Amino acid sequence: MVYWSCEIMKIVIAGGGPAAVESAVAARKSSPDAQIDIYSEESFLPYRRPTLSGLLGADRKLDDKTFYIKTADFFTSQNIGFHPGEKALAVKDKTLLLSSGKSVVFDRLILACGSNAVRPGLPGAERAYTLRSLRDMQKLASRLDEGVKNAVVIGGGVLGLEIADSLLTRKINTVVLEASAQLFPGKLPENDAEALAERLNNLPGLHIHFGKFAEKITEGSVILKDGTVLPADLVIFACGSIPELSLAQSAGVVTGRGIVVNEFMQSSREDIFAAGDMAEFNGRCFNLYMDAVASGKVAGSNAAGDKIPFAAKISPVRLFALGEKLTMP
Repeated sequence: MVYWSCEIMKIVIAGGGPAAVESAVAARKSSPDAQIDIYSEESFLPYRRPTLSGLLGADRKLDDKTFYIKTADFFTSQNIGFHPGEKALAVKDKTLLLSSGKSVVFDRLILACGSNAVRPGLPGAERAYTLRSLRDMQKLASRLDEGVKNAVVIGGGVLGLEIADSLLTRKINTVVLEASAQLFPGKLPENDAEALAERLNNLPGLHIHFGKFAEKITEGSVILKDGTVLPADLVIFACGSIPELSLAQSAGVVTGRGIVVNEFMQSSREDIFAAGDMAEFNGRCFNLYMDAVASGKVAGSNAAGDKIPFAAKISPVRLFALGEKLTMP
């Protein structure tokens, strides 16, 4: 559906990941004449975040063709403005305020700023790394290149195990701390989880500890609550992520775990939509890549004037690391 108006519709998108890109592409298809602009905090072209952990391994190189979602030429060809290094700070009425001091007026705003890595409030937490962005990966890879003998990964989910996989390619002794009693609770049956843990713990250099909690990070070690001291030249948090909601709160939209949206990815303000990690639909946030893509398409189409409902699906969780290929509902 094309948006008909005597004035050109201004669709502004805050964010630079797959949800932002897909919303822009969908909006362009629905409204060929709209002015569409993406404002991204990061100084890079949009990229595929799930590939970051693999770039930490030995001799792994970044392939532009598979890493970046779209090229600069693509945005130009679609008449979509892409503005890197422009962090969205606040929403005031129908204006988006940016870190550069600029303010952008919009008719429709799509919030797709993603989420932030969880950093547990441990003493010494500032010594630990996270892996949520390309900049995070670059910092972590630089530290690895300096030489690391022992690493502790806090979190035994998909990201934690993928990071462990890359560390093992560098011959780094790696301990993974998983707070639960098994891998992927609620996703894998207990027997399957036990078999998986046994296989992984037989890999040279890898040790997974269950029901263990870090109490303190020091220079060269992680101290557990039970008093165990683990040697650690490097500590990485892989404890999940939380939606970035400060922008939404400035806009006055209803939030829960994320921005509460209806089936059209529309917030409590009819001119503001949300997609990706920021969106909460039916009590659930979209924290997987394919969820971001799907919700972005719906948000973009509807911001441009369509009325396309979101077809809620539960995306599977996949693990392709450490010699395992698992798909979990």
